[in-house]
Amino acid sequence: MIETALYQHLIAQADLAQYLTTYNAVPAVFNQEAPADNDPLWGDGPQYGRIVFAVDIKGDPERTMGGTLAVDIQCKENLQFPEVIEPIVRELIHGWFFSNGTFTVEAQWKTSSYFTEPTDKVTGCTIIFDLLAFPIMSTGSPDVIARINAWTNEIEGLHVINYVELPSTAWKPAGTDSAVYWRLVTDAPAVWIPDTYQTIWRTSTIKCHIFSENHTIADSVARNIIAQLYTDKRLMKEGESPIMVNQRNRVDYGADPLRTGQVTVEATYGIIVYTEPDQNLTSIEVRGEESSEWLPITNEP
Repeated sequence: MIETALYQHLIAQADLAQYLTTYNAVPAVFNQEAPADNDPLWGDGPQYGRIVFAVDIKGDPERTMGGTLAVDIQCKENLQFPEVIEPIVRELIHGWFFSNGTFTVEAQWKTSSYFTEPTDKVTGCTIIFDLLAFPIMSTGSPDVIARINAWTNEIEGLHVINYVELPSTAWKPAGTDSAVYWRLVTDAPAVWIPDTYQTIWRTSTIKCHIFSENHTIADSVARNIIAQLYTDKRLMKEGESPIMVNQRNRVDYGADPLRTGQVTVEATYGIIVYTEPDQNLTSIEVRGEESSEWLPITNEP
């Protein structure tokens, strides 16, 4: 799913390319497995260093979808050194977003393990990254997530995941730019507005995950989102119920932006109860007191 984005990202890095041999005139980076050592497309000299990566996407109970990325750095013994290449690769993947259309994952470094293959005289390092995906969410009508995605997209410097494409298929927040992701946590009766015969009131609790270059910028973005929500009070869309977002919103500055999300918003909206009207009477029959016959009565003039 994101293999192409990752591959294009790695082969474009001059800092990494200087440590790799070439295959078909590009840096030796491969998905799943490398070609045979006698393949004529290898560059001159030994077929090392090279990188082989594998993506494993699977279900994640906390985020619906996630997975792992394994990156093998393979070096010819005494010619290249994996401990030199490992920090470069880790920096090029950790904290980056990789996209393929609407599918986006964010990579987080987990472990680095060095290895030796004495038979082939190969040394290397396996780097494992956690991949966290951002599934598209919908809450029906009114669609709370779609509504707040559209609202957030109007804030300068914010890239809303699943609403707009990120600046590139391989991207990392830098400077004042940040990425945000909204997800639904719960949908329950609104405790501060009682239901009526015609309207059911609901409150959706939604979380915002903010990804920035550092915590200071992320905290500033979180405060700005909360302040703007209280200022605007309602998220409007023509022909649909307003969504009120000025009741109980909060920021947890110590929250994990990946798993938990720093901003919590309670969004309240009404659902109109529509009842089908009873069918109109088209004819009535009555019986007179002195007659056993039924007399028709119609609504015709």
